[in-house]
Amino acid sequence: MPPLSSLALAFLIYSSHVLGSQSALGSATLAACLSHLPYRVVLPSSPDYDLASRAYNRRLTFHPAAVVYPTSASEVSAAILCGASSGVPVVARSGGHSAAAYSLGGQDGSLVVDLSRLNGVTFEKKGEIVHVQTGNRLVDLARALKGVGRALPHGTCPSVGVGGHAAFGGFGFASREWGLLLDRMIGAEIVLSDGRVVNATLDENPDLFWAIRGSAPSFGIATSYTFVTLPEPPVTTAYSYVFAGNASSAAQCLFAFQEFATSSAPPPLGMQFSLISDLTYELFGSYTGPRKDFENIFLPLVRECEKTSDQDSGTHEFAQEMGWEAYLVSQAGTPPRIADCFYAKSLMTAENTPLSLRTIEAFTTYLYTEAHKHRLSWFVEVDLYGGVGSAINAVPKLDTAFKHRDRLLGFHMKASSRDQRPPYPEDGYAFINGMADALRSGSENATFGSYGSYVDPLLREEDWRRMYYGEEIYERLRMLKAKWDPSGVFAYPQMISTAVKEEQEGRRTVDEL
Repeated sequence: MPPLSSLALAFLIYSSHVLGSQSALGSATLAACLSHLPYRVVLPSSPDYDLASRAYNRRLTFHPAAVVYPTSASEVSAAILCGASSGVPVVARSGGHSAAAYSLGGQDGSLVVDLSRLNGVTFEKKGEIVHVQTGNRLVDLARALKGVGRALPHGTCPSVGVGGHAAFGGFGFASREWGLLLDRMIGAEIVLSDGRVVNATLDENPDLFWAIRGSAPSFGIATSYTFVTLPEPPVTTAYSYVFAGNASSAAQCLFAFQEFATSSAPPPLGMQFSLISDLTYELFGSYTGPRKDFENIFLPLVRECEKTSDQDSGTHEFAQEMGWEAYLVSQAGTPPRIADCFYAKSLMTAENTPLSLRTIEAFTTYLYTEAHKHRLSWFVEVDLYGGVGSAINAVPKLDTAFKHRDRLLGFHMKASSRDQRPPYPEDGYAFINGMADALRSGSENATFGSYGSYVDPLLREEDWRRMYYGEEIYERLRMLKAKWDPSGVFAYPQMISTAVKEEQEGRRTVDEL
């Protein structure tokens, strides 16, 4: 009898041939089905395939089976049915900014439903209600809202797609006062794996509505969201205070930032502590209100950071009142980046377990020690989610599939190649993972979570389930996946799996080996 290792190797070789044949057959079947669709279809043989299948994050290259460009929910439905009947996994692409290129499938052979032609925005009740198709970018949404004097909490990168941004949270500097973008959602139009177009609200398909507010791509393709808007604030104060120093002074400033966040930051104050490649650190954000009020609240923190910073190097101070549109433009950066080549991670701290000064010092010491060893363009952004009166944390934990209703700070750690082009340097992974390890060096590690919009494709399955969702929410999502997408038509590497599928995969592994 041949040894077990030989049997396993033979099975793997056999499986690769079978799966390869199935993949080729599925792609041929898919191409035949898509050929009947009355809108743009891009196949691997198409002259514009390379451009259509290019990831925003150039670190990653995937080869989709096809990319299609529907113009309506019914046309999305037709594409999904082609994918389902061909056995080809289906994914949606809104803005295409996924750090893991999940909007291309995160693997070869997916059907990509590009939503860029679903870009309508319509209003009701003098702008109080807005219906936003998911092919819109944040800049499109902001411009439309400006036209009626309304606003929503959302991020400031203009080219990010509304579809994915709202699906996994939708955080912006106004979120502590107004909530996440998904918290303003009151309805959605979803195309299911069987081609049906359904509405999801608190009254209609409420379980689906719960699931899409935190994990929409696993359940269907959202073609439109409905939000309750807010009056555009008459004045917003944008601010930036930049400091220079060493690992110790940066740690002292971040520790003061955390203490101020827990006790003194009112909801209208959006706050970020950031540290960049030149090892300067910054207090950055916005206040919904006049500059005078902002300075009365915030300058004590600035002065605290000044105590340990290097004042001889010259610090930068900026605080200016702006209209809402000018504020958004000021935050967006000029010009907006059209591509990048990067690896990123996120960690979120618990509100009831703030970071110790020792942990913060370990983190900043790592950065100041290691940064000069790498030819990378990197940053760390530490956003305030919680604190007194946070609208994010005011939402009950299980009201939506978004887990993080008890977080204080969110760390976004990112390193790009020097010119934002491939190849990505191997030391970039170790550098970013070293940042995370430094934060995990303290006892607070057990309470950390991760923000799903800053997806990390290198996380182990048990880790991303816990960090993005937690056991209670993930198990509920798993049961709903079995109801709404029982065949697993919508699939990417970190999708919600069905209970049935996991049981079958477990039995198959035992039977085959």
